[in-house]
Amino acid sequence: MKTLLYPAFALLLIALASCSAESNSENDQPDSENDADTQTTGETADTSNTTELVEPSIIYGIDISKWQGDEMSLLTKENDSLNFVICRSTEGITYTDPTFANNWKLCKEKGFIRGAYHFYRSDDDPSAQVDNFLNAIKGMEDSDLPPIIDFEEESIASGSDKETVIEDLWKFIFLLEQKTGRTPIIYTDENIGNSYLTAARFANYPLWIADYNPGTEPRMPGAWKGMKWVLWQKTDKYMFENIQDDFDSFNGSMDDLKSFISGSILN
Repeated sequence: MKTLLYPAFALLLIALASCSAESNSENDQPDSENDADTQTTGETADTSNTTELVEPSIIYGIDISKWQGDEMSLLTKENDSLNFVICRSTEGITYTDPTFANNWKLCKEKGFIRGAYHFYRSDDDPSAQVDNFLNAIKGMEDSDLPPIIDFEEESIASGSDKETVIEDLWKFIFLLEQKTGRTPIIYTDENIGNSYLTAARFANYPLWIADYNPGTEPRMPGAWKGMKWVLWQKTDKYMFENIQDDFDSFNGSMDDLKSFISGSILN
């Protein structure tokens, strides 16, 4: 996902203290694999554990993939106050993140609310992509976050027709919702949201917005302008045991998060 540099962790502390409540394009997304969580690059980063920077009242989590290695085996409720972990699952029609199965299992065993996302590829058949995603998350439970579609710059193949990209993405969302009985979450950033996700129908789906700004609110794009944010990927500079992660917050309390999850289940 997005990789933007903060001058120092002090900005993260300031932003989080005032708050209410990721890919491998090398400076962006999953890997090409390019995703909602970011590969640690050769940049110099603060390698201290930043758990202490997080205000206890904030409901927050991280999103992980193979770029974080075996981080999931290190996480426990005792050594970090994370509430949820979102795992990269699949990409396109054939790729499955090699760490997904273990991450998915450990999230449940360790008591974290878990989520899974699929990195969407505009040059792959949307129906086949749904099948790839569902094959990986067939153990999804009602207590898990609803399935997540990662749609960003690297999702869009060079030379693609814009309207075709939009309609195929819509087909993917519709099929995923139909086959899982859950209202999916869409992950994107301001640029792609403003360019591709402007139709009102997209606002029927909760947004996980990637916006690495130091303020107290994310900038809502496209169809979600003026709406309340749900999930905000605020930075990719959260450190745990010298491992760099994306930092994601939920706009509400733990009870609100549980209500959000149960509300995603279609009758």
